[in-house]
Parts: sequence; structure tokens; C-alpha cells
Amino acid sequence: MQNSFPVLQTERLLLREILQEDIHDIFKGFSHPDVIKYFGISFHTLEATQEQMDWYANMIKNDTGRCWAICSLDNNIFYGVCTLNFWKKEHRKVETGYWIFPEYWGKGIVPEALNKIFEYGFNEMDLHRIAAEVEDNNPASIAVLKKLGFVYEGTLKECEIKEGRFINLEIYALLKKDKNV
Repeated sequence: MQNSFPVLQTERLLLREILQEDIHDIFKGFSHPDVIKYFGISFHTLEATQEQMDWYANMIKNDTGRCWAICSLDNNIFYGVCTLNFWKKEHRKVETGYWIFPEYWGKGIVPEALNKIFEYGFNEMDLHRIAAEVEDNNPASIAVLKKLGFVYEGTLKECEIKEGRFINLEIYALLKKDKNV
């Protein structure tokens, strides 16, 4: 692995390390009702958001994954976050997660960012498998995963409690041999 955080670029995006000064954008995302609708966490104060910032920092510190801020190429616009987390090196697998602000939905930003981090994951982290768990009533996220070549593997029925009710999570996965990177 590299010693410095992998800064990645696409045609339109800069994918960089999440920094402490990003806490305001992270709070804005994790307190936005449309963003957190399909997330298991949310924050009501900037101070509480530090928990998420610590999670991102510890992922890097403990080498258990990578998390990128999705920004405009000039780094002036913060769109959201994408991750390769819960890295199990012995099994060459990770999970992915992502979110962007609603005003940027439908513009191809998430697939563009994820394609780049998946390429990094398969080639630089030596991954074999990238998985995603998505709520079964989140068609936009499911469509993104399918667009990227993920295959539906099954449903974890009523496996988590959210807002006082059980929810289902669908499992999708992408293998390196199917991505051709």
C-alpha cells in the first residue's frame, strides 16, 4: 500500500481524503432528510458529526479501508462521499458506500466516482470482491449498482431496525474478473 492517501481524478471529479475541515459538509449530508433516508445514521449537531469524522480517520489510520470526498476538479464543490470500507485483506474484499447531495443526483457523479475508486481497489488494494448492502426500497442506489455491473446476490430480510421498524437489505457484489480492470 501507498504511504500517502490516494488522490484520484476523473474527467470531472477530484476524489481526495476527507479532512477535518470537511465536517460542515459531512454534517450537512448526514442531517439532510433526503440523504439520510436510506442511511442507518444521522447527526443533529456538528459536534455529534465528529463521530463520523473519527470513523473516516480511523479507517485510514487502521488500514481497514479508504474514504474519499467527492469534489469538483478544482476542489471548490463538495458533492459527497464514497468509501471502500470493512476491508478484509485476507479475503481480498470490501464493502462500498456512497452519498451525494440531492442537488447533484442524476448527473452521473456517483457512477463516475465509484468507477474510479473500484479501479483503484481492484488494482492497488488487490481486491477480488466489492459488495454493497442497500435498502430494498432504494431504487436509485440499486440502479447505480446495476449500472456499474454489480450482481444481486440476495436479501437479508428484516435484518436491521430503522425508525422502529425492520428493514430488508439487498446484497450486491462486483468481482474483479467481471469488471475487467
